[in-house]
Amino acid sequence: MNRRAAAGWLLSAAIVAAVVHTLTPVLPKTVTGLLTWGAGLLLIADISPQSRRQILILMAVGAVGIGWGLIHRIQPDWRMMLSGNALLLSMLAAVSFLRLITRPDTLAGERLPSGRRAVWSTLLGVHLFGAVINLSSVFIMGDRISRKGRLNRAQTVILTRGFTAAAFWSPFFAAMAAALTYAPGASLPQIWLMGIPLALCALLFTALGCQHNQQFTGYPMHPEALLLPGILAICVLLLNQWHSDWHILGIIALLAPGLSLAVLFLRHPQPRTRARQHITTDLPGMQNELTLFLAAGVMAAGLNAVFAVFGGWLPFDQFSGTEASLVLLFMVTTSILGVHPVINIAALGTLLAPLNPDASLLAMTFIASWAIGTGTSPFSGINLAMQGRYAQQSGDSLKWNGLYGAVMVMLSILVLNLYDTTILH
Repeated sequence: MNRRAAAGWLLSAAIVAAVVHTLTPVLPKTVTGLLTWGAGLLLIADISPQSRRQILILMAVGAVGIGWGLIHRIQPDWRMMLSGNALLLSMLAAVSFLRLITRPDTLAGERLPSGRRAVWSTLLGVHLFGAVINLSSVFIMGDRISRKGRLNRAQTVILTRGFTAAAFWSPFFAAMAAALTYAPGASLPQIWLMGIPLALCALLFTALGCQHNQQFTGYPMHPEALLLPGILAICVLLLNQWHSDWHILGIIALLAPGLSLAVLFLRHPQPRTRARQHITTDLPGMQNELTLFLAAGVMAAGLNAVFAVFGGWLPFDQFSGTEASLVLLFMVTTSILGVHPVINIAALGTLLAPLNPDASLLAMTFIASWAIGTGTSPFSGINLAMQGRYAQQSGDSLKWNGLYGAVMVMLSILVLNLYDTTILH
C-alpha cells in the first residue's frame, strides 16, 4: 500500500472513530486526533507551496506560544493540539463521499442555456451543488461553459459568488465545521436564521448585476440531482434536534458517508471498486486543508498558553452585535490581505472563549467572514484556483467583487445586530 492510500484509510478510520465518539464518548476524541495526524504526516510532502508557507507560520506561532507558556510554568493544552480539530477534519472527509452520488452533470447533447435564464440556472446550480460537493462543482461547471479555457467576467463572478455564498449556511462547508468547532454549542437553526437570508441576498445581488447580459452562456440546472443531498440536510437537522447532545459534526460524519455508500451500492455496477478508489485516491486529495487545520490546532494551543501568561487579557468586556461587527470587519480585511479564515477563526475563537459569547452569534460572525473574505480576496483558495485554471488576472477578483464584498459586510453587520437585539435581548 502506498503512502497516499494509507492516508486515505487513516482518514476513513478517523470518520468511524468520530462517529463512535459522538454516539458514545467512551472512545476518546484523542483517537480521532491521532488518526488525522497520522494521515497529515503521510501527506505533508504533497501540500502546495502556498499552504506549506501558511502551515509553517502556524506551527511556528504555536511552538513559540507553547515555549513561552512552559517558561512561565503554564502547561500547554496537548489535547487541544492533538484533537481540537479532529471532529472538523473527520466531517470534511465524510462530506467528500457525497461526490460519489452528487454531480451537476449535463445530459448528453444538451445545449447550454443563454441569457437571463442561464444566469439563474448557473448561479443556483453552483450554489446548491457547491454547498454539497464543494469546490469541484465550480470546476465541473467552469470547464463546461468556458471558451478556449477562459471564462468571461460575468461567468467568473457568478461561479465565485454563487459558490462562496453557500458558506453562509451549508452544514457541509469547512466554514461551518470551523465555526462549530471554535464556537461550541452553536445552534444550526439559529445559524440558518441568519445565514440563509444573507445567502439569498448574495445571490440576488449577483443575479441582478449579471442578468442583463444577453450574451451570457451558462449551465443547465437539474434540481432532481439535489434530492439526496436535500434529504441528507433534513436528516442532519432532525437528528440534531432529536439528540441535541450529539455533536452536529459527528452527525454529518455518520450520515454523509452512510447515505452515499448505500446509494452507491444500489446504483453503481462496481460499488466496492468505486468506494475503494475514493478512499485511496480522492480522500488524500484533501492534504492542504487537512494539514492546515492540524497546524491551526497547534497555533490555538500556543495562543491559549500565551493568553494564560498574560492573565486572560481580552479585547472586549462582552460579545454583542457591536463586537461581532468589529470582529467581522477585522476578519474580512485580513482575509483580503491573505490571511486564511482558518487562522482567524482559530485565533479569535481561542481569544474570545473566556467571554462566554453567545455561540450562535460568534459562529455566524466566523461564517459570514469566511463567505465574504473568500469571495473577494485574490489570495483565497477559490480565486487562486480560478486564476490558475482560467487564466484570470490576480487583481480581477477584488476589482470585480469589491462592491459585492462591501454590500455583504453591511448586510452581515445588520443581521448580526438584529440577532443580538431581537433574539438575545
